[in-house]
Amino acid sequence: MKIDNFKEILSKIENYGGNSPSYWGNALAGEVGEACNLIKKYERDGKDITEELGLELADIFNYLVLTARYFYIDLEKAIFDKLEILEKRKKQRKEKLKELLI
Repeated sequence: MKIDNFKEILSKIENYGGNSPSYWGNALAGEVGEACNLIKKYERDGKDITEELGLELADIFNYLVLTARYFYIDLEKAIFDKLEILEKRKKQRKEKLKELLI
């Protein structure tokens, strides 16, 4: 899936509410809260949340991409950069653990 394929869809979403990073950031936080609430209900009550959670995750993704676009962030690049950072940390932890065990 290419994030750029969502440009047309996202331009429609931009017109539904505010057109600023603070609006999208607050909307993102709200949607994350809604997703967490569904997960709580799943764990607490055994409720089937699959469809509802999918819709909330779609909202999260949309607001995330809108925020990234506003700041000219290439999300695909950022994701791979972050994975590289995490791999380096993992390697450093392993090396440090080896030192401690010697």
